[in-house]
Parts: sequence; C-alpha cells; structure tokens
Amino acid sequence: MSSLLEIRTLIYLFISGNLFILLLITNYRSTAVKDTASTLFIRSKEVQLLFWCSILLWDYLPHALSIPLSNALILGGCCLEITALLLMMGILGPKIKRYYIILSVLSTISFSIIALFFNHSNLRIACTSLWSILFIVYPAYHLTVNKKATPLQKILGVLFYVFAAIMLMRALVALIWEPEMNVFSTNLTQYLYYLGMYLLFIVGAAGFILLSNEHSFVKLKRIASYDDLTGILNRGAFLQEAEIKLEKAVREHAYFSFLLLDLDYFKQVNDTYGHDTGDIVLEEFASTIKDNLGNGDLFGRLGGEEFAVILCGVDEQSCDQKAEALREAIMKTSTNKVQQGYTVSIGVITIMPDQEISINKLYKLSDKALYQAKQEGRNRVIRYRYVY
Repeated sequence: MSSLLEIRTLIYLFISGNLFILLLITNYRSTAVKDTASTLFIRSKEVQLLFWCSILLWDYLPHALSIPLSNALILGGCCLEITALLLMMGILGPKIKRYYIILSVLSTISFSIIALFFNHSNLRIACTSLWSILFIVYPAYHLTVNKKATPLQKILGVLFYVFAAIMLMRALVALIWEPEMNVFSTNLTQYLYYLGMYLLFIVGAAGFILLSNEHSFVKLKRIASYDDLTGILNRGAFLQEAEIKLEKAVREHAYFSFLLLDLDYFKQVNDTYGHDTGDIVLEEFASTIKDNLGNGDLFGRLGGEEFAVILCGVDEQSCDQKAEALREAIMKTSTNKVQQGYTVSIGVITIMPDQEISINKLYKLSDKALYQAKQEGRNRVIRYRYVY
C-alpha cells in the first residue's frame, strides 16, 4: 500500500511540476516573441498535464476508455514537445514531419490493437515505451552529432538518449521479467522511468527557454549582419569577415583580391522608374552575383548601389576572369523593370598580403580603380596595380 501511495505521490509531483512549467513558459512567452514553436510547447505541457491527471482517474472510469485515452495523451504530448524543439532548432523539414505523422498513426493503431485484443498491462507498457523511443531518437541523434550544435543542445541530446535507454529497459522488463507489471508497479525500472520523466520535463522546459533565447540571439545577429533588402552581408559584417579572411591569407601566404562593384547610372533608374523598381534591380543584381560566386567567396553590400567581393587564393589572371564573368552576367540579367537593362563597373586589386596591409586600404585602392572605370565609360573592369 505504501508503495502504491509513493507512486501516486510521484504522479502528484508530475501534475504540480507541469502546472509550474506551464506558468513559467506562459509568463516567459508574455515578454518574448510569440511563435509556433512556443505555442506547440505550451500545448504539449497542457496535454502532458491531462495525461498525469487521467492516470488518477483510472479507478473511477472504465479501463477500456481511460487507458487508451491516457496513452494517446502521453504520445501526443511527447510528439508536440519534440516538434516544438525541432522547430526551435530549425530542422523540422517535410521528411521529418512525415516521419512523425507516420509514427503517430502507427503507434495509435498498434496500441489500439493491443488494447482491444491483447489487453494486458505489460503489453501496453512495452508498446508505449518502444514507440516513445522512436519519437525521441531523431532529436537525440541530431543534437549529439550536429557539429554546429551548442553545448546546451548536446546536453539535451544526451538526456534524450538516457531516457530512450530507460524506456527500452522498461519495455524489456515488462515483456520478460515482470509480465504483471502495470503503471503502479514498484520496481527499479519504474522508478527510473518516473525519475527520467521528471528530469526530462524539468530540463526540457529549461532547455526550451534557453534554446528560445539562442534562437532569438541568432535572429538578432542575422538582423545586425545582413542587409534586409538583398539578404547579403551588410557593410559592418562584410568588413569584419573580410578582416578575418585577410588575416588567414597573411598566415597562408595566399593571394587576396578585393573587388568593388557599382551599378552604373543607378540614380537614373530610381529617378525614371521609382525607388520600388530600384530595390528590385538591387535584389536582382545581388542574386546574380551570388549565383556566380563560389562557396568560399565573400559578398556584401557596402551601401546604396555599391557592393564588394572578396576572392581568396586566386592570382591576378583568375581574378580578372572572375570579375569579367560577373560583369557579363549582370549584362545578361534579364529584367522587365528596366527597359535598357543595367551594367556594372568593377574596380579590382589583387595582392600577396603582409601584416601592413588593411581592408580599409584595399577598399580605397579598389575605389580608385572603380573611379577610373567610371571615367572611361563604365561597364568595365579596371585593375589597380599595387606597388610593394
């Protein structure tokens, strides 16, 4: 009897814990950006709260109704929580959605079959435990093997694996060693299960808040680093990244090229067609340049119609070929917004950098070459010859 009371005490702890987490997340969400992930997480906690409450009603409701309902609630709650975490991490693609939809359908069908034709508590426990493993194994794997995962995400991944191991142990015990096992059974596996569940929802809630903060930080960093019109690096972020690449080129004694690009007669485009059309031209221009650059090349908008590209590890000849290819690509860009199309002038400098050179100096020298390109008629590439 005391053991039964002890299990019920754990269930009451889960109920109070879920209420606390709901209050915590709801209060946090009142001051944070409301998004789909946080909404799903709150719904998951509400469903899990209903699950723990439903267990206490087993003595008052027909088992044919209460047991399937409880299992549907816990599987649904876990699925919603994992979906929220995957959304927060930005990895909930179409394939993963299909995976969880299929899991939800199959788990519901299999449990219904067991409840209708093989209605024994140990089989129900084993079924729910094994399906739970499949629900959490993907986020556990992604969180632990992803090289870009933060330490917090890796800790959450390990916790998921620990819980999966507990669920596997619980299923095996129910199937092999304790065929009379039920929710209120008192054995080491059951206590580990309840302990794992308690840690999971406490750490999961704290982890969700921290992941939400990380997500917000990434969004703010992106806003601070990227041009909102063209989606490429803004001036500050570009120059910062360019400095890093320059330092690397100095260490590796590699060629370093700075290309300064300026759309020709862009003021006339704005004056003739309006600023909305000018914005479209800038977006088209940035998209065309991006499509013609390699993964290691750096591209940013310095302001207005002025853009810059950093090429590393290519000599003057290769750099000239790349610059010419960019100029021709812009000429071929088809647009129905500007009747005569548009062109670009490019100023280029390539050096074997040393400790004395700076990005600011390279910018000024390439600007001289760009000025010459404008003076000579625009729509051309002019190189500045650097004298060591």
